[in-house]
Amino acid sequence: MEFGRFHSKYQKPLLLIMMTFKLGILCTAAADKCLSSPCQNGGTCLEQMGNYTCLCPRWPVHYMGKDCRELYDPCVHDAPCANCTITLGTGVYTCHCPDDFAGTNCTLNINIKCESNPCKGVRSHCVDRVDGYTCHCPPGYGGDHCQARDCSEEPCHNGATCVDTWDGYQCQCVPGFQGRDCEENMDDCKSLPCQNGAICKDDVNGYQCFCVPGFQGYHCDLDINECVSRPCKNNGTCVNEVDRYECNCLLGFKGVNCEVEIDECEEQPCQHGATCHDRVGLYTCECVSGYEGRDCELDIDECASGPCLNEGNCTDLVNSYECDCNGTGFTGEQCEVDIPECASDPCQNGATCLEGVNQYDCLCWTGYEGKNCQVDIDECELQPCENGGECFQRSELLHYGVLSGLDDREFNYEEAAGFLCHCQPGFAGEICEENIDECESAPCQNGGSCEDLVNSYQCDCPPGFTGVHCEVDIDECESEPCQNGGSCKDAANSYTCNCVKAGPGEEPWGGHNCDVRLIGCREHLCENGATCVPILSQEQHGGEDGDEQEHGHACLCPPGFTGKHCSIPTTFSFNTEGYVLIQLPPTANKTSRGIDPQHHQHHYGIHVQLRFRTTLPEMLLFYRGAEHYFVSLEIVGGHIHARAGLGKELQATYHLPVNDGDWHEAKVTMDEKLVLMVKGPGCDNDGGCTVEDEGHNQLIFFQPGSFPQVYVGGAPQKYLDNTESRKGFIGCMEDLQVDHQLLLPQDISPEHVQDMELGCNKTDWCHPDPCHHRGHCIDLWTSFSCECDRSYHGSLCEEEYPSWTFSNEDTVSYAAFNINQTDGENFNISFFLRSLKPSGLLLQLRRGRRAYLTLYLREGTLVFNSPPTTLFSNGTYITRGQRELVTVVVRQGQVGFSQGGTQLSLGGVRMERGDVVYMGGLPPGESTAPWGGHFKGCLQDITLDHMHLYLNLPEEECHTHKAFQCYFPKKAENVLDGCVSDEACKAGPCKNGGTCTVTWNDFECTCPMNFSGRRCDTRVWCVSDPCVVGSQCVDLVDGYECLTNATFESNALQFTANGSLVAMVTSVSMDIRTREENGVLLRATNGAEVFCLGLLNSSLLVKLLSGNSLELQAFTSDLPISDGTWHHLHLAMTDPLQPVSRWRLTVDGRRAGSTMGTAGHLNFLNNTTVWLAENYTGCLGEVRVGGVYLPLLDDQDAPQAVRFIRQGGQENKMGCVGADVCQSQPCLNQGTCQDLWNLFNCSCAPGLEGEFCQRDTDECASGPCAHGTCTDLLANYQCECHKGWGGRDCEEEVDDCLEHSCLNGGSCLDGTGTYQCVCPPGYTGRRCQWRFPPQQCDEETQCDNGGVCMDGIWGTNCTCKPGYTGDWCEAEIDECESRPCLNGATCLDRLSSFQCVCVPGFSGTQCESNRQEQRQRMPWLVVAIPLASLCVLLAVVALVFMVLTARKKRQSEGTYSPSAQEVAGARLEMGSVLKVPPEERLI
Repeated sequence: MEFGRFHSKYQKPLLLIMMTFKLGILCTAAADKCLSSPCQNGGTCLEQMGNYTCLCPRWPVHYMGKDCRELYDPCVHDAPCANCTITLGTGVYTCHCPDDFAGTNCTLNINIKCESNPCKGVRSHCVDRVDGYTCHCPPGYGGDHCQARDCSEEPCHNGATCVDTWDGYQCQCVPGFQGRDCEENMDDCKSLPCQNGAICKDDVNGYQCFCVPGFQGYHCDLDINECVSRPCKNNGTCVNEVDRYECNCLLGFKGVNCEVEIDECEEQPCQHGATCHDRVGLYTCECVSGYEGRDCELDIDECASGPCLNEGNCTDLVNSYECDCNGTGFTGEQCEVDIPECASDPCQNGATCLEGVNQYDCLCWTGYEGKNCQVDIDECELQPCENGGECFQRSELLHYGVLSGLDDREFNYEEAAGFLCHCQPGFAGEICEENIDECESAPCQNGGSCEDLVNSYQCDCPPGFTGVHCEVDIDECESEPCQNGGSCKDAANSYTCNCVKAGPGEEPWGGHNCDVRLIGCREHLCENGATCVPILSQEQHGGEDGDEQEHGHACLCPPGFTGKHCSIPTTFSFNTEGYVLIQLPPTANKTSRGIDPQHHQHHYGIHVQLRFRTTLPEMLLFYRGAEHYFVSLEIVGGHIHARAGLGKELQATYHLPVNDGDWHEAKVTMDEKLVLMVKGPGCDNDGGCTVEDEGHNQLIFFQPGSFPQVYVGGAPQKYLDNTESRKGFIGCMEDLQVDHQLLLPQDISPEHVQDMELGCNKTDWCHPDPCHHRGHCIDLWTSFSCECDRSYHGSLCEEEYPSWTFSNEDTVSYAAFNINQTDGENFNISFFLRSLKPSGLLLQLRRGRRAYLTLYLREGTLVFNSPPTTLFSNGTYITRGQRELVTVVVRQGQVGFSQGGTQLSLGGVRMERGDVVYMGGLPPGESTAPWGGHFKGCLQDITLDHMHLYLNLPEEECHTHKAFQCYFPKKAENVLDGCVSDEACKAGPCKNGGTCTVTWNDFECTCPMNFSGRRCDTRVWCVSDPCVVGSQCVDLVDGYECLTNATFESNALQFTANGSLVAMVTSVSMDIRTREENGVLLRATNGAEVFCLGLLNSSLLVKLLSGNSLELQAFTSDLPISDGTWHHLHLAMTDPLQPVSRWRLTVDGRRAGSTMGTAGHLNFLNNTTVWLAENYTGCLGEVRVGGVYLPLLDDQDAPQAVRFIRQGGQENKMGCVGADVCQSQPCLNQGTCQDLWNLFNCSCAPGLEGEFCQRDTDECASGPCAHGTCTDLLANYQCECHKGWGGRDCEEEVDDCLEHSCLNGGSCLDGTGTYQCVCPPGYTGRRCQWRFPPQQCDEETQCDNGGVCMDGIWGTNCTCKPGYTGDWCEAEIDECESRPCLNGATCLDRLSSFQCVCVPGFSGTQCESNRQEQRQRMPWLVVAIPLASLCVLLAVVALVFMVLTARKKRQSEGTYSPSAQEVAGARLEMGSVLKVPPEERLI
């Protein structure tokens, strides 16, 4: 058809466009139109010149149009006729031919004019036309006159051969052409060789078939079998179709690939609540009880078995049945139980029914009577309760759980007989016959006496207490008696003032009220730094004001002094071993109870106490007793140790050192147990540190009289032999007490003293350090000794063992020593080592020519070898040029290293006489290679078991420890005295002008500013600040890079490497920050090779065709990155060592995508232009291709050979700069604008929302009010709840019974918004608050606590006295409930009142007055009162003056005229106002 011709005509341009697209030459992010899948209905998308073409499907439905959206119209594209009818979406059409034409396409002319041979003459060849004919020359003739043609005119075309014939010529065509002149290319496609809808392309003498999907082969005759991959799951049968397959699924499966198991339970086939279980191709129903059948549709008839007995009627139910026993005389589930006459339970009140013949008898409980026990006998009828007690029957059910005595019991007919008396207050007993003694519980506190009353009591309080129960301690401090800042402490009927401590230079306050200055220390006589304490004494008969008080003082002595004025020293010392004997007097031998009775009346056993200081670790402090029974205190190993012995021994040890030269206090007591108390450094608290004997209490009991002799500081030798230290005390002592008596050294008899001195004179031997800081100074009290550090010796550590240098300047050194005695399997090796060489022979022991033990260095650590065993020390690196101590201990085949590691097993090694030890190497001719060569460095202080090895010293200069012997070498070569360094700078190791300094067998180079490295061989470029300000300079081996961020706005940059890249380009990386969704980040092409990294819809797009790859690889990332934050992109070959591999993309370290196939390296970027940031807006950071930086700033001066150079492009903006999106203040309603880099976010105030905070949030939109109406507020809402509901969201049902409790035992039933009280018998009302019938006031109905009973419409009503409340005035009002007391006061409830117990500083009825504030206002009162008094005085004076003036004026007005006054009607009795003058009284 015509489509085939169209395809053939435009096939080459179309293929060229397709190949161009496939190679990815036109790589732009925006041009990849096919990524959006525009082709519909299964069309295939092809990219083409920045656009796309859709290849539409032709089967089963044929589509057309740019996006394959329209059904194919064959009348438009296939049918050659004008009048055509079609079926859309197929190639079927029908041509309706005009007259004279027929055929499928109406091309057959059925009106043939030439059959009658109308042409005559030379143009005799007739050709039919539509509606006529034309006449032409016969074949082989032409021209105006139809003359014959020959080969001379070259009529044959397309390489045909012309042959002359009698009637003209004949063309012999080459294959593929036809026609008289071979002018027509034979249409090889005419025979339709291409099958299955393939497109045929006609060639010269041939054709080419382009198959539709699903077919292959030269003629597209081979159907591709899509079933080869076995797509059908679950044993489905695959049926191969054209370009597709179809799966015939087994029963129970569906889906394109039979991958979906059909859920037969989906339609819920199981009935009556059965459970459906889905199976493969079927289902099963698990019926509930009572049903059966495949779908549980059948109800099981449980009555079929006739379960009802005794002619009961059976009714079938679901999974059960019901028996109707009416009229049978039987009952029970199956009518199997005979009904007895007692079944109706005729007997009442818990009585027992006895079955009879057509009758029954009731056995009543005590208290009930009647045929059915229905009558309750009234036990209260005779009023058994005395003293006004109220009687209640036990048989009244309402009394249980309510009435006292029955409130914790349940009703029981067995106990229902009888009555219960509720007594009036103050009476008790079964019938209220006993008067209760309220004083029995002793309610009166603090010694108050109780008087019993009727239903009450009264407390008579002692002085200092008040209150109903004498519970209130009258606060004598309330009046603030303590002055001058003293604090008051209340006591029983008294108080104590604690006066404040005096400041520096001030005298303290004293006296009972801190109102007396204590001046007793003004002229005190305390000596030796004692503390003076003033004392105020007073006569004991008073203490009242006016009593004489006497000032005095007392001296608090420091340690080492005693006496009234602390003038008597108690210190003594021993500089040589001696002792002091203390012979106790007979009074002390008997008892110690009378000694110092004021402080020690409770001490009955042995007591020795003293202070001491010493520096020696072993000596005796005191010994009390004899050889076989004693108490001793001594220093053992620097720790103080107490012992007591009498058959069995008690011990107590203080485990902190006490021989530190400081003063320590020790006290030993022995009663029923041994107790040691120590004070001093490490235990300086007031109580000291106490140590008791461990688990031996009450084994020994000493009497002080058994130990009359006490030896202090030592003892005779027979007693010293009984101690552990066996040495006398050297040091100082003071404050010696024996059995609580202070003993003065000057009072001891001289015959009892041996080598004791008064006072304490001590030389500080170790300050300054006499040991030259080369050891530890040991203070021996009267002298010192130096314990020297290793390698030093001498009495003052002033000498040092010499060092020796091996292999100086790389010479061969060694030393050999003979061993002169056998040490066996146990020996030590020790020395100091200093070396920088990590390997080398240190020491080797030989017997003959056989080496049986070798110590050497390997990789800087020690190695021990004894064939065939090699042991490693597992220690630290020791060849760092520092002095290291090496110690190796060999014990019975076990080796231990000082450098760490556990004991290692070596085997049998013995050092014997005649062996030779080599140090540092071996003699010439013997190889040290197995041990790392000769040792290079220094050795010092070498000891081999008992031998101290020396080099090149005469024997008289040998100095060593007494336990060692000096050994000298039998031979030594190239061993230098001292630790000598090589001249490491001799070879000039420092380059580029660096200065060399020798650092013991090594060197150190001080480099110029622009060079670095150990030898100054590394150029430092960044030190000269070659980069633009704001960029970061990073040094490379041969140059530098200037790192910076840059902002791009579609201003691309071009780079070239100019072939400088040495390594293969296997990776590309960059840092990116943008909000743009599309753009090209990096692009390069070189012939057919392509690389493109861009953005498409916020994701990364990668395309590459390079190296040995065969086709273009393209993919997009899984992660969007256009979010305005920085991201690090890294694209690299998964196996960069291979020629081709897959390429993987990571974003921020996370895998984001990879190529489906393989591609080669990107080495073509070494010789082409690289475009950066085309059509891209955003920021870029560090961009690297093959690890080489693409400079965002032009750095033409960078010296490195491998680099990218800026080739062109517009200058970008340095730094990552975004637009100031918040400048316009887009956020409304006080919203806060947050700049998110080219994007803003409005943080709205509560109650607002929207992009610009422009909308009020409707908090009611979510319907928060469950049972109410919601009112929207600003940033809040309010629920108006329906009746009966509460809570913030009206979600809580209100329990109306909580607010409206029912009275008198009524039960409350809660409803929605209401409640109802179910009242017990005898009560009514909304809350059961009224008696019904109403109760009237009478002798039995009286109000409690003196209330007045009044009759009302609802019965009695009590009017209560003040202080009482309740229906019967039974409850006392708690006036403290309203918390009337202020300022932290305590409220005490009283009858109709309350009492406030104020805290200090407050007063008043309710403790409302602050006395401190009143005191502060006193100065105002002092001013106001005199002013007020002055004003009153002035007013009185003015009034007197006015009276006198009036009297004087009255006297001058004349005589009295009664008639005139009466006429005026003013009859005034002046006598009530003014005294009548004498002149007027005369009338």
